Amino acid sequence: MQASADTLAFRGCPSCGELAPNGRPEVQSRISPDAASTEEFASAWAPTGRNNCFFDYRRCDSCGLLHNSVYLRPDLIDDAYSHRDDSPVDMPRHFLKMTQRRYLEAMEEFAPLEGVYLEVGPDIGLAAEVAVERGKLEKVVLVEPNRESRAVLTKMAAAHNPVVVSSLAELDDSVRADRVVLIHVLDHLVEPREDLIALRRRMTAGGLMLVVVHNESSLLRRLLGRRWPPFRLQHPQLFSRRTLPAFLESCGFTVRSVRATGNTLSIRHLVRLGFSALGREPRWIYRVPEIGITVRLGNILAVAEVT
Repeated sequence: MQASADTLAFRGCPSCGELAPNGRPEVQSRISPDAASTEEFASAWAPTGRNNCFFDYRRCDSCGLLHNSVYLRPDLIDDAYSHRDDSPVDMPRHFLKMTQRRYLEAMEEFAPLEGVYLEVGPDIGLAAEVAVERGKLEKVVLVEPNRESRAVLTKMAAAHNPVVVSSLAELDDSVRADRVVLIHVLDHLVEPREDLIALRRRMTAGGLMLVVVHNESSLLRRLLGRRWPPFRLQHPQLFSRRTLPAFLESCGFTVRSVRATGNTLSIRHLVRLGFSALGREPRWIYRVPEIGITVRLGNILAVAEVT
């Protein structure tokens, strides 16, 4: 795909609908999207791409949400996710699962993992795998646009009568979820408000939703500036501890908790992330030991309820 005038669409604020402010963007791209080459787009879309900030980010004057006021058409994004290569994993699997377990434990503070579990964007299914191990689930429903991941997910949850689809629209109208999980998904959605309202309609009364996103007001973001890794093509909006709960409330949820959350990573991966932000990857990185450490990288977690 090549970004051009006919592939781009103007967006009002995806949270409140306000038109984008005039003036200089808060975070400015060094690429002209309507003239970007296929190679530039492919580099920015790749999981390890370094052309992080593809579109300008502007802040809504009304609700404060940081977002791209110009972005790719939703149908093009759907197709790109369907064919996207899996994200490379350069850490031991048990470190990754420790992070997912920590996320789910935050939801378990309010109610056990039981009933129908629905996850949007499970990728390789680590959170769903932890939920299956920890919970008493009647059914597992996984919405994953990447076609290569869907077969893996079906096998992983085979004992729990899984339903694996590429979009919410494919689900039977009778499906009602008790626990809904979106881990680093909300900032990827082109129409997040419409999608969350659709999810709420598919949840039971008292159902809980777990959301994890990058925090655009974090210390790490302020230190790295426009080099902050989440400023990338896949994130048409980015949330903060203020805008995330406001957004969830506007979609009809009652927010029960918002907090910073940590990731369990290997020391090698942390070193690699640091050099990647500087556009470098020394060869000696692979001699750094795979020792796990839990750090706060500027992510926030919210638990919300259907009341």
